[in-house]
This record gives sequence, C-alpha cells and structure tokens, in this order.
Amino acid sequence: MKQRIKIDKTAPNTGALDFSYLLDAPAGKHGFTKVKDGRLYFEDGTRAKFIGFNMPTRSNTPDHQTAERLADRFASLGINVIRLHAADAPLGPSGWSSSLDNPLIDYNSGSSRFFHEKGLDRFDYFVAKLKEKGIYVQVDLLVARAFQDGDDLDYPNAPGFPFKSFTHMNERLIQLQKEYATKLLSHVNPYTGLALIDDPAVMTIQIANEDSAIRGTADIKNEKGIEPYRQELQRRFNRYLLAKYDTRKNLAKAWTYNNVCALGEEEDPEAGTVLFPEGGFYQVANEPMGEWTGSVSQATNNPMGERTDVSPARYADFMEFGINVNRRYYGTMIDHIRSLGAKVPINTSNLLNGSADVYSHSDADIMENNPYFNHPMPPFHQETLVVPGMREYVTSNPLKVHADGIYMRTEMLQMATTAVLREKPFILSEWNEYGVNPFHSTAFLSMAAYACLNDWDGLMLYCFHTSESWDDQPDDEIMDIFDAYNDPSLICQFGFMAALFLKGLVRQAENQVDVVFTKNDLLTLPPSYSMPNTFLPYITNMRNVFLDQGDTYTGDADVAITAGFLNNGDLSQAERAVYFAWSPYRDAMRHASGGGRLERLATETDELLPGAKLGDKTLVFDDITSLAGHGDYTAFATYLDAAFKRWGLLSHDRGLVGNALVSDTGELISDPEAGTFRIRAEGCSYFSGNPVGGVTLTNDLSLSLSNQRISAAALPSKGTSVERAETILLTVLGETGMDETIFTVEGFITTVDHQGKLYADTPEGTLFVRCNSATLTALDTVGTPIAQVEGTSVEDGMSFTLDGTIPAVHFLLERK
Repeated sequence: MKQRIKIDKTAPNTGALDFSYLLDAPAGKHGFTKVKDGRLYFEDGTRAKFIGFNMPTRSNTPDHQTAERLADRFASLGINVIRLHAADAPLGPSGWSSSLDNPLIDYNSGSSRFFHEKGLDRFDYFVAKLKEKGIYVQVDLLVARAFQDGDDLDYPNAPGFPFKSFTHMNERLIQLQKEYATKLLSHVNPYTGLALIDDPAVMTIQIANEDSAIRGTADIKNEKGIEPYRQELQRRFNRYLLAKYDTRKNLAKAWTYNNVCALGEEEDPEAGTVLFPEGGFYQVANEPMGEWTGSVSQATNNPMGERTDVSPARYADFMEFGINVNRRYYGTMIDHIRSLGAKVPINTSNLLNGSADVYSHSDADIMENNPYFNHPMPPFHQETLVVPGMREYVTSNPLKVHADGIYMRTEMLQMATTAVLREKPFILSEWNEYGVNPFHSTAFLSMAAYACLNDWDGLMLYCFHTSESWDDQPDDEIMDIFDAYNDPSLICQFGFMAALFLKGLVRQAENQVDVVFTKNDLLTLPPSYSMPNTFLPYITNMRNVFLDQGDTYTGDADVAITAGFLNNGDLSQAERAVYFAWSPYRDAMRHASGGGRLERLATETDELLPGAKLGDKTLVFDDITSLAGHGDYTAFATYLDAAFKRWGLLSHDRGLVGNALVSDTGELISDPEAGTFRIRAEGCSYFSGNPVGGVTLTNDLSLSLSNQRISAAALPSKGTSVERAETILLTVLGETGMDETIFTVEGFITTVDHQGKLYADTPEGTLFVRCNSATLTALDTVGTPIAQVEGTSVEDGMSFTLDGTIPAVHFLLERK
C-alpha cells in the first residue's frame, strides 16, 4: 500500500538503524591507505573498504552547522567515505554549480587560480567533521573547472565552461592543473592541523573526472573558444603520424588494404590535414572488419552522437596516439602529486569503458569507473526527466541488453567491470539507478553483493545532494532526481548495503578468470567488446589483464579468456583457455593474417558444440560473429558454463542454471526471466523482485505478500548468523517515488513528471516466523519505534499480518 513517508537529509539514524558501529573513528587512525596484493589496506595491515556518496559542487562548501549535521547523518547510515567532487565548478545560483557566496574557487577574481577565503574555510571544516566521525575522503582535482581568460591561456576567448580532452594535451592547461593541485593539497587545514597531502583521512586523490584524450571532442566542437584547441589536437595527431611513418607515402601504404587506401587524397600529415576521429561520451566502438574507407567527414552518428564508421586504420592510429597522450599527461600529474609528498594511492580518471581508454589510465595506483542504469538523458529539468527505454533492473538480462545498441542502458556490473584490472584495487566512484523507475531498489543491494563476490574496494553513489545547506530541501518531495538523500529505495536500504559490503557478508568468488588483451587489441573495439562481462562477474571473480610485453599470458588464473578483438593472444601457459576472434587478422591494419589459428587450437579439443569445440583445458569458438553478432550472448554464456562445469570449476547448480545466473559460491542468484534477485548467505538474506510464490529469507523466516514488486532484507542486529539470530532487522519495501507522478511513454522515450509527495509501497501480506515467541516492531525511517505489529500463534511459530497501513518499511523482529 502506498504510504507517505519522510526522509530528513541530516537527521541521524538511531537504535536498530544506527550503523555507525561500522565506522572506526577518527578516519586515518590505521594509517594511510596502501595497495597490497591488488587490494586496499591501511598501513597497519587492516583491510580498507569504503562505501559512501559523492558530494558535488556547492555541497563541498557547506556552512559549519550543515557540515556537523551531515557528518552525524552519514555516520549513522554506515557511510565511511565521501568523494569531494567538482568543488572546482563555476558559479551558479543552484544545483550543479558552486555557491555564489562561498565557492572554493574565487571566479569573481577574473581567473580560476585563487581560492575564495570563506569557501576554503567551509571546505576545510567539512573535511575535519567527516574525519572526526571516521569518514574518509576522496579528493578530486580537475572536474568542472572553467578556465578563464585571466588564467593567461594560450588562446583567447576562454570557453567559460568545463571542457574535456584538450586539458590532457595543452601545456598551459596542465601547468594550471599542477598549480591547483599544489595549492589544494598543500594548504594546511586549520581544523585538522594537516594538509590534505599529509592527512591519512584522504583515501585517494583523483587527477581528472571522466576525462580522456580519445573521447569527448564531438559534443563541444562548435562551442566558443574550442576551435584553437581542436586545431592543436589535429597538429599533434599529424606530428605523431609523421614521427611514426615519416612520410605521407609510408602512411598511405600503412593505411592501405586490398589496394584501397583509407587516407583521403587531400590529407597530408606534413600539411597537418589528416583528420582525427571525433570522440564521444565513451570510447567509440569500431568494427575490426568495418568499412575500410570510412572517414571522419563521411562518418554517421549513432544514437549517442558518436562517429561509428571511421576507417579501422585511422581509428587504430588515433587510439595509439590517444594512449600516448593520456599516459604522458597522467604520468606528469602523478609525478607532480608525488613530488608534493602524497602518500595515498592516486587514481587517474573514471568512466572507462573501452580497452584503449582503460589501458591509457592504468598507470593509476587504483582503478575507478562510473556506471549508471536508467540515467536520465537530456533534455531534462527539475520536474521533468526524459529517460530512454526505462527498464527494471531486476528484469534486465545482461546477456541480451546490447541488442538496442545504447551502451549506457546495459547493466551496471557489466559497465563497471571493463575497468577492473588484475593487481589493482577497484572502486565505483559514481553509480546509481535513479528513482525514475518506481521499482529500482534491486540495483543497490545487487551491486554491493557482486562487489563482494568480485572483491572490490569501494562503492560511492552519486550523489547525496547538491546543496550547501541542511534545511533548504524538503523531506517529503523529490525536488532534484540527482539528489538521492531522500530516495527511499536507496536510503532505507543503505545501512543493510553498508553492512553487507564493509563486513563482507557475501563471500568472495571461488575462482578467478582473466580476460587478456594484447597491444593490438587496444587499437580496435568491436561493438560487442564487453561480451565476457555479461556473464563472468555474475558468477565469479573477473579481472582484465593487459599484456605489455608480447602476446603471451603468464598469469595464474583458473581460466584465461582472450579479448578476441583480433586473432591473437597466446594462452598456452594458462591453466585453462578460451579463444575466439572478431577478426581473422592479427592486427587492426589487416597486414598479418591469423588464418588457421583457431583451427590449430581446436585440435586440443574433443567435444563438438554448435559453433564451438571443447576440450579438457581449451574452449574454442569457431565463429563468434555469427554466434553472438546481434547482441544476444546467451550462447556464449552457455558454452562458457559448459566448459567451466567440465573443468570442475562449477557444480551443476552454479553458473547458468536455466535462466538464472548463480554465483560459484551459490550465495547469489539473478533470474531476469522470473524477475528476481536473491542473496542467501550466513550473515544476511535478501530477495528482490516478483514475490509470487512467497519469499523465503531464512529457514525460519518467510513472507507471503500481495505486492507486485518487493525488496526484503534480513540482517541480524546481534551475532553473525541470520539463521540463528534472535534479533533481526527487516527492511521490506516495494515501489517508491512521488505518489502522483505522471509517466508518458512515446515510442522509445519515457517522460517522468514528478508530482505529489514521497511514498513507499509498504508490505501487504503475512510474515511467518518459526519460533516459540516473537515480537515485531515497526520503525520509522530513522529507527524510532512507531507501532507494534500483533502476532498470532500458529503451528510451529507465529504469524504477523502486514496490512500496509503502517507508514514503515523497517521492522525489528525479536524472537525466542
């Protein structure tokens, strides 16, 4: 039943909902974070794991009272990290901009090189209050800085807005970034007595947010002041081509395939006229066997506004160029930050979803990535959000979602794992499924569970709020969909999610799988490039490996899988190997044939599958293009599953079981056809989706509900076993949002008009508890008891009727 509820963004949780016990105050008491064995640890050897929120733009400079109240609220939710994000944003009246009166950067000075005294004081105080509560911080450097003419730029008419890509190559912009890093990180905080560079409460430092030299150029090409930077990029690309090929004649030969040259007659690197491919929001895909003569001027746009039919030769050289630009830039910034005395791991950037882009950021100590599900797409404003193809996370099949071609609409786990590298800690620096879909609670707990399965190091949701005050946003309305402070599906489950992740209530996977990339693989990007990610991270620990020297894998994973972009990669030293190839050539330029290679590898097999061959240690796909070329990867997963089971890595009830993906630990079950996700672990239990047939949380605890969708979590308040605990916190909620919201579907687009007041669909049905006696207390959103639910003795236990009339989604069960 829809019940209106309220969620105050600064009121601390109490009682059973107080998760501050998960924190160990003050932050930094165990020493600086360090990388050890590919994971994050503190100096004293304690494993370091982090879960929390982004605080973007003006929220970095709250007034002192707001800082204190937020720190209390965060701690009570179990939040132990805050990402100080986009504090460099330009000025604006509200939302995604810095405070007009208290910004960190004093843009009114005519430049972006000086701090605002009041804003810096607020920033410092916020850091100090977070530290006191045991909350660590990630410090971001370049995010939304709007460089000004007063910054003494190389070119006149500064764009006046944040822009990407060119900040990696222009020397003046890099100098300004070094200057900012020095001032921000070396400034002594009067409230802690430490500079950020010396404060162990700083968990990591990020150099640049969502930035890369090989993407992001297309959407701003016609904006004021950008053209000189585009010209510089073209000059540098042409100089790179000359350095590599020396003459136009050599370049034309390299770009020729079957007597067809991809270099335009009017293009000459000596004249600086060879065009670069336009970048998109992500690294643009490029068919390894695509049209050879595709050019920038003739290229078409896909639904994301990206160029999709650039010649594979041009694409390959630009990827190689972009990798060099990125690595030089990030290497320069890392060296500078280290020279200041930084002791914590340094991250380069995030939003990494193509192999060249990921590799070019892999000099980082720690990898980060940003995935979203049902992310609103422009145009949108405060009340109305335009969402393409809105779907429920619980019913989304990761093996099939590529069929529509919109990468941003795939599963978050699939997007995230493109940037997970072996021997590097991994954090989701931004992620969310926003409350445009009434039932979106599944995404949060499932991501935390799979983060445990894959042994990640951190989860930071975007975002808590974009405000500098504690009392300027309502507790019963969603005024800005990006401010998640009162999203019931997220906030009411956050403590459970924090406990699950920080305490590792879901076990790590039993097996390790490496996806192996050669240097040649980095120079192309099949549209189906993340196919292994649609299956592997749901069942086991999956990480990516880049081969810096040669094409031979020498790791010790249980299974190694070739990336398969091209027909290369030697997995002969792997314990078990999986081979496939999207191209018959060993290289992106199609100079070296790989003909007969897969056939030779197949001689090590003895079992014939439709389109593949399987042996005791080898699985070879004959023709991956025809098997999965249309975005349905079910067959690929089926054959991987068969191989893993033959190899003894999965029992019959793990892996792909019917339509369900079951982790190799048996604790996680995702069944998109049934519309359900389950966690059954020693320390917790969770169900989300369609409750038809009943919900079994433990052997002694079950729900029979009439709600169309439900998420139900059981967490022991005392002890470590949910099966044996006498006191259990139950969180049960269905749809959430604003109770008069209007959804208008027009073809591919859903427009969402938020109306009414905040609500949660409360449980309707019965709760059965096998016990001698029990009590059930309903709690409000901060943990205050508001009602006793009467129980009835039945055979073997007690039954509690949940009629939906109590405005509560939290219940404290005490049993004997």
